[in-house]
Amino acid sequence: MTDTQHAMIIGDFEKYMRHILASQHAFSLESFVTFSSSLVNFYQGSNLITESERIETALILSRSFNAGMSNRITTDDLNSIAELIISDLSIDYSVLNPIFV
Repeated sequence: MTDTQHAMIIGDFEKYMRHILASQHAFSLESFVTFSSSLVNFYQGSNLITESERIETALILSRSFNAGMSNRITTDDLNSIAELIISDLSIDYSVLNPIFV
């Protein structure tokens, strides 16, 4: 994965988090997984990442989420969350909309 791709992933996660905080929406693991699945699928569909980069993208997002949780999630659980993210092939554009504004 390139530095540009890594920065894109982190930047989009940060945009989404700023939106969540500004709108005072509840941020849960479920909403994170929905956002992350949609983002990974959007990236792949737009040829911003390859099929083989899906898991790495999901791990970057999971680690970012974990950092916001004071790194309380174990490595094994982060891997499980990343697998859950890439197992969903849907895209919820309503969840992604805030990062494109």
